[in-house]
Amino acid sequence: MKTAGIAAAVALVLVIVTGAGGFWAAAFPAAVVAAAIVRRWPASSITRGRAVLLLLLLPALVHFHAGGGRVNGDGVSYYVYVRSLAKDADIDFTNEYAHYGLLAREDLAVPTPTGLRRSIFAVGPGLVWLPFFATGEAVARISSLFHAVDLSGYGPCHVNAVALGSLLLGFAAVLLIHDVVARHFAPGVAVLTAGAIWLATFLYWYMVQQPTMSHAPSVFGAALVVWLWDRNRADRTPAGFALLGVVIGLAMCLRWQNAVLGLLPAFDLAASLGRGLVRRALIGAGALGAGAIAGAFPQMAAWHVLYGQWVLLDPPHGADFLRLGRPFILETLFSSRHGLLSWAPVLWLGYLGLGLLAHARRGLALPLLAPAALMTYVNMCSGDWWAGGSFGNRRFDSLLPLLALGMAASIEWLGAVVARRPAVAAMALAVIASAANIALVEGTRGTTGPTTSAAAAFSGATWLARTAGSPPTWPASWLFAWRHRLPPDRYDLLVGRYLFYRQNNLQGRVEVGGTGDEALLGEGWGATASRDGADARAVATRARILAPLDVPEDIDVVVRAASDRPMRVRLSVNGHDAGSFATGAAWADQRLAVPRAFWRRDLNDVMLEPEAGGAWIDSVDFLRAFVPEGQERGFRAR
Repeated sequence: MKTAGIAAAVALVLVIVTGAGGFWAAAFPAAVVAAAIVRRWPASSITRGRAVLLLLLLPALVHFHAGGGRVNGDGVSYYVYVRSLAKDADIDFTNEYAHYGLLAREDLAVPTPTGLRRSIFAVGPGLVWLPFFATGEAVARISSLFHAVDLSGYGPCHVNAVALGSLLLGFAAVLLIHDVVARHFAPGVAVLTAGAIWLATFLYWYMVQQPTMSHAPSVFGAALVVWLWDRNRADRTPAGFALLGVVIGLAMCLRWQNAVLGLLPAFDLAASLGRGLVRRALIGAGALGAGAIAGAFPQMAAWHVLYGQWVLLDPPHGADFLRLGRPFILETLFSSRHGLLSWAPVLWLGYLGLGLLAHARRGLALPLLAPAALMTYVNMCSGDWWAGGSFGNRRFDSLLPLLALGMAASIEWLGAVVARRPAVAAMALAVIASAANIALVEGTRGTTGPTTSAAAAFSGATWLARTAGSPPTWPASWLFAWRHRLPPDRYDLLVGRYLFYRQNNLQGRVEVGGTGDEALLGEGWGATASRDGADARAVATRARILAPLDVPEDIDVVVRAASDRPMRVRLSVNGHDAGSFATGAAWADQRLAVPRAFWRRDLNDVMLEPEAGGAWIDSVDFLRAFVPEGQERGFRAR
């Protein structure tokens, strides 16, 4: 059976790398491997935990083969590194960008000071993928003996091998997390924790759907740092500090944010100083720093080749990408636009568990607090706190191994509570079941005829969100509703939208009469109706528009308005009178300048008050007085 399991594992890898067949081509060898693992079930509890995780890997591999992604999104910008290094022995991406149709893109069209094409992405993933790319090259060349195969480095064998390698690095991170947790907690807690970090967070997505992005390798690098740091902490030698520094430096090459993990050994060195071990602390600090520089050298070399600088003084994304005085706290954690805790509620256990860990295992917990707090805060201050087109908030990948220890403490505490008071678990399940049933009742009330359970569940969830806000956004959606006098379900639709700011902004326009911008309309608006060829809404006394801004600035407000008879319409912003304009029977754009002092960060109340009923509004445009370089002014063409 052992031989059959090994042969099936090799067959599974070949199926995935070549892309042969569909679901069953991968499912059959995966089933044989699973049978081999079960037949040789280990006796050790730790090894059994690894076996459980390995069994869970097999359906993930089938999912990856049959329905997973490959090179997409920012994954293109990471994949060009491994292709250029392996095939061209350089990091001149001109031919790679040409292949992917990126040469004319504005941010890549202008050469860098060294004459090469720009990249804001880390070199590390490309480096750790080289062995997997080489595997794809070998499989492709052997296959070419029998049929035509793409050997360019862009073909299926190379791409599949790199993507599979990224998935396996992510799984190696899960095993490392399991190992670290098992050193401090019961085996069952370790398995539950590792499985939750893997399957209930964004990690699974970046292993299966976007594997050529940096996040799965980054979690591996972070987990390796934590795994190595947690070993021999009390008597770590200078060589041990140097090795840990090298691993931290390499993790920084995968994602620069991993540098924050250097606070873990820094805490231990500070503790040595506190005990009067000055010489040990200084030697350890020197070894750690030297190792970190050596480990980070590949990234420094890449920057030097691309930009002529060994160290970039500003983030490659731009000098204003990090604004450390302006954290988006509730948005980053709870927004439906990739909020960390709204997309992965299981991480509540991680954050809350750090407090439990500090109470029960102080020596383990205290070093974790500073990097966890710092990374969380920095991510809250990122220019696009929602992390672009992320699944969940992927920028927290460095924290998953740290939060895993907090999660284990939470699971352990919950297990103890249930053991002491079994009725608590029963009551919790009863409350959840009752709340779900009430939601189904309200969601299906008034329906006639047969319906599916999925439709009933969707209707119930919609009713709950409309009534009390979506549960993963609590308490942020409640605070939002109280502050802005809006239903809590508007939180999901408004937070993360901006008139001008970064990706997918509103380009300065609110379509009052059209579709898509209804969430930005407050009270006072009539139903959409057609008037002289325009879709518009009537305003009887006063109506509110919610204008979301990243920062206050001087803005001209342009209202496309008409009225049943000549009248004046007054405009106010956040309670400040911004003037008035005249309207008549014909549609016309009315423009008022509103100074920066009237605006605020976040949502702004823009009120329109006609002196009598019969005013109609088609759209409201917001025109910036000053436009930062590379950004649009707003006011889209009609």
